[in-house]
Amino acid sequence: MDIKDALLTEKENIDRGVTRFMKALEKDSIQYNSQDLDQEQKVDVNPVQLNTQNVHVHISPDSNYTSGKITGSTCFKNNKQIAKNVLIFLHFGRECGSPVCRTTSDSNGNYIFEELPPGFYIISAQLGDKLKYQSHYIKVLPGLSINHPILLS
Repeated sequence: MDIKDALLTEKENIDRGVTRFMKALEKDSIQYNSQDLDQEQKVDVNPVQLNTQNVHVHISPDSNYTSGKITGSTCFKNNKQIAKNVLIFLHFGRECGSPVCRTTSDSNGNYIFEELPPGFYIISAQLGDKLKYQSHYIKVLPGLSINHPILLS
């Protein structure tokens, strides 16, 4: 056997080896890829999140827990004497248009607004044409009693 034949044989052996190696790689690759492609994957493109809340509301029949009141006394600003029969108006919120409630002070100058829903109120009062009063905001909370004296000037 001459060198030429020996080199051809060697080349054929190398080609066969390379072919076997390539077939082995191709087979492994195809098997690996086919396993990946056979697996099912579910992807939700529109996820939904649900939240639930439970709110328990207990309402007591006793109005002391759900409403507030404003009490006070009326007197003259200059001499601090009791003012009787003063006309007192209660306004809800910031507007002093139409009053939501009205009362008059008793013979001791005391007045009371009861069973008021929570909120901000303004009190205005007058005795005759000249003596008047207007309060700033009065905050009423459930179950609380606010003492608010009125000084007529």
